[in-house]
Amino acid sequence: MQAWLKSVTDAVSSKNDFVVMTVIDTKGSTPCINGDKIVVTSDQSVFGSIGGGNLEFKALAFATNLLTQDKNKVYLEKFPLGASLGQCCGGYVKVLFESFLHSDSSIKNNNSWINVVSDLLDQNEDFVVATIVNNKSEYEDNKLVYSVNNHLANEKGISSAVALSAKKLLTKTGSPTVIEYTNNSNSVVEICLEKNTPTKVQSLAIFGAGHISRALMPILSNLPVNIYWIDDRVEQFNKYQGDTSKINIICDDFLNGLIDLPDDIYCLVITYSHQIDYEICEKIISKNKFSYLGMIGSAIKGKKFRDRFINKGYQQEVVDKFTCPIGEKQKFLKSPTSIAVTIAMDLINFITVGISLGLSLIHI
Repeated sequence: MQAWLKSVTDAVSSKNDFVVMTVIDTKGSTPCINGDKIVVTSDQSVFGSIGGGNLEFKALAFATNLLTQDKNKVYLEKFPLGASLGQCCGGYVKVLFESFLHSDSSIKNNNSWINVVSDLLDQNEDFVVATIVNNKSEYEDNKLVYSVNNHLANEKGISSAVALSAKKLLTKTGSPTVIEYTNNSNSVVEICLEKNTPTKVQSLAIFGAGHISRALMPILSNLPVNIYWIDDRVEQFNKYQGDTSKINIICDDFLNGLIDLPDDIYCLVITYSHQIDYEICEKIISKNKFSYLGMIGSAIKGKKFRDRFINKGYQQEVVDKFTCPIGEKQKFLKSPTSIAVTIAMDLINFITVGISLGLSLIHI
């Protein structure tokens, strides 16, 4: 489940009021991208970010005010990144605000989309969420869901043209999309269509549980990746004082730890032995089911390993996926923490998470 949706479902189950903020449009130099979300609840918990700074401060203040109202509200607010925000970046960020208050008698209807979205994510299915911004009485719900196998869920008098726009968006990579629809009262209604594509969660294997790997874990465990941490020394795992709830710890022979790892995995080799490093790397290269293979060490060590792989007959394009050294961007600080930060930087440059987002304005 996506992190923002989990915070929403947790708020509903605990009967907390909440506001969902979604970045709908950006222009110029901005600290966020389209689709970024924040969820703020009535107990002042905040999940997610739209870039921090005064923009986020102002957005959170607007959301907090919505939590004091007695009716659910939907607003599309534009924040110029200029003097009024104490910034000089130029451009703007447009944010969709949606409040969900238990004091509103329509809360059950307004929250029905959450179960629909959760089911679609579980089914690994693309879908579009339509949010009616200036909701009118002719619509019972302001949140509608469209997928390939389902028409707009909870559809109540919504124009077929809106459903058509949602269907078209499913075939594109851009999201969100704002459409303007003229209703039966001849009023213009803004509707935000946001495409959600279930993102494949990347898997990451770290071989070695020494001081550098232990410094890496607090960074990596905050990324949307599945982590497999492998070492044959239980005492090294016991030295780690951080949260292990998101880490699959495998205390076994290193090569045995390779057996059940998923395909397309990203691998970091940081063990205590050059020979073990080589055996792990060669086994990974021989299977050729990995996306990235990085190893700590010198440039000389990396060249010797690559030469040995080529001499053993492995294809050049496979060997080219092997990177050594890693974590060498800074030359002065050699502490485990500083090395771990640069290794994480290298890794993040290779791992693609999330979806490229765009926006268009359509008039119906």
